Amino acid sequence: MQVCVLIVLVCLIAVTASAQIGSGWTPYSPSFTTQVRGCGATSGLTFRLTCAATSGDNRAERRYADITSQNQFQGTVVVNSMPGDRISLKQVHPLTGGWVMIALKKPGILYSVHDGSTLAPYTIGTPVRINTIVDVKARTCQVYINGSLRTTLTNGVPPLYDKLGVYRTSTGQGPVSATWSNIAFWRK
Repeated sequence: MQVCVLIVLVCLIAVTASAQIGSGWTPYSPSFTTQVRGCGATSGLTFRLTCAATSGDNRAERRYADITSQNQFQGTVVVNSMPGDRISLKQVHPLTGGWVMIALKKPGILYSVHDGSTLAPYTIGTPVRINTIVDVKARTCQVYINGSLRTTLTNGVPPLYDKLGVYRTSTGQGPVSATWSNIAFWRK
């Protein structure tokens, strides 16, 4: 019995340790606030925009505490439905406006709003793992999709913080529903 418990614990630790990108990270749990505006709605880790408005501040998001050093975020998101278009799912945000915005547009493309680059194809209902690695001192953010580095953005002006959920970009509209899971943070 004790051997079985030990094996299970070792397997869980191995899964947790290998989930992050790189090594030398220490897990932590930052505080967060929930932001719901316009036609945004949230239930647990499911975030929705219930309208097709193309103006106004429509969002349902978690805003995590400020990043103070090197930070790694990891989470899995499933877009359950998206009759709308150009919806941000994950952000690394300075206090003075958007910097890193990972968004979904039709016909199924994850893209970087900042520079318009394509990050990966996406199919509604499919889980995708997103990692962002922020280095406050270097002012950089690396974006990984399913473990592959897709872009590195520079010149992020601190203070910076992570956000996840759904947010109508300036050219977007709802409705949309997305569910996040397996959210984890590490720092150096």
